[in-house]
Amino acid sequence: MNRKLMVAAVAAAFTAPAAFAQSSVTIGGTVNILYDSAKAGGATNNGGTTNNNLRSHDRVRDGAGSNIRFTVIEDLGGGNSAYVQVESAVIVNSDTRGNALGAGASTANVWGNRNSAIGLRSKTMGRILIGVWDVHYHETYTVDPGWIPGNSAQSILGVMNNFGAASSVGAVGIGGRYSNVIKYDSPNWSGFTFSAAYARPTDPALVNTGAITDGKKNRAWNFAPKYQSGGLSVQYSYLSDKDISQAAAVTLWGVALPGTASVWKITSNRLGARYKFANGLGIGAMWDSSKVSVAAATGLVGLPGSSVKRTVWAIPLTYDFGNHHIQGTWARANNWSGNIGGFDVGTVVVAPALVAPATFTVGSETGARMWSFGYQYNLSQRTNVSLSYATIRNRALARYDFFANSSGLPAGSYGADPRTFGIGLRHTW
Repeated sequence: MNRKLMVAAVAAAFTAPAAFAQSSVTIGGTVNILYDSAKAGGATNNGGTTNNNLRSHDRVRDGAGSNIRFTVIEDLGGGNSAYVQVESAVIVNSDTRGNALGAGASTANVWGNRNSAIGLRSKTMGRILIGVWDVHYHETYTVDPGWIPGNSAQSILGVMNNFGAASSVGAVGIGGRYSNVIKYDSPNWSGFTFSAAYARPTDPALVNTGAITDGKKNRAWNFAPKYQSGGLSVQYSYLSDKDISQAAAVTLWGVALPGTASVWKITSNRLGARYKFANGLGIGAMWDSSKVSVAAATGLVGLPGSSVKRTVWAIPLTYDFGNHHIQGTWARANNWSGNIGGFDVGTVVVAPALVAPATFTVGSETGARMWSFGYQYNLSQRTNVSLSYATIRNRALARYDFFANSSGLPAGSYGADPRTFGIGLRHTW
């Protein structure tokens, strides 16, 4: 739990003097330090002079999520309040806020690079905020046991939050911490709530220069209803992220498709449910179906675009007893379906560089499986120690890696199987 601090110097920085007596400032945060060993073997493109396996290497780093957070609440009367949150990464986890392709990211070393916003709250009407905020990807938290308490490399998002290829088509992110977000959170109606968000992830100039004449800015929509009652949690999230522009040609496994520019669209449906029994056992299931569409480059008449879809299934399990927390997750990312440049992925055959004369059919070599296991021991309500293990088994053309604390696969690697083992210490306040 956060400890409320009525500190005049801090409160004065956020509130007007006339409202000072009615404002409260809460300082909270997390420090999560992890020692781990990571490696990846089995890459399919290890011929020639390039080795795309990853040797075992030890690391000391942020376990993901270390932050300091200032929360300000001003009572406006009638059950209403003004709300401000400024959250910044500490240690080495300085998140950037680019679009789904990583473009337009601001410098990481600034205040407010995590969830930071200003808004209004009402006991009867809910909350509206505007600022920097999580969109879509974080909706897995109550079902995914690997995200928060220890090493976030255990999270299902490793295979659920991208399309898993060493290429621009497969490397796009599905949701994220966006800038320029307007978000509404409903009140709680007997366990049912929902969130709705609109975002301009990069807020660039209109996309009507060079080879792209889309004429619209990158914009994203998200709708996420939830239901919680007793031990039952059910949640759904829909994302539409449109008009993401890329000035360079689209590439697949190092080969550029014709054209010099493209416009992207990402759509994603994500459903999860979890039930925690009175004896401490928790059983969950998650399903994700996401699609990335790439429009043909402007001015190239007759050149088709690409549309790739993939689904993910996951089964997370937890067991709590006393100060002990055990978790395990199995997940499977299915092979791609759809088309690449107008050709069905079931008929597209590639011969990756450095592997000749070997060839692979795209429709059967783009999936992966993931296993993760974790144990946390709670030294107190706010401090725990953790052990973690996670591995991803990629097919020949896949390059899935851990969502947080990735193994560090080389950019051109595919088919390699990342693995991590770690021990950590985490404290929240």
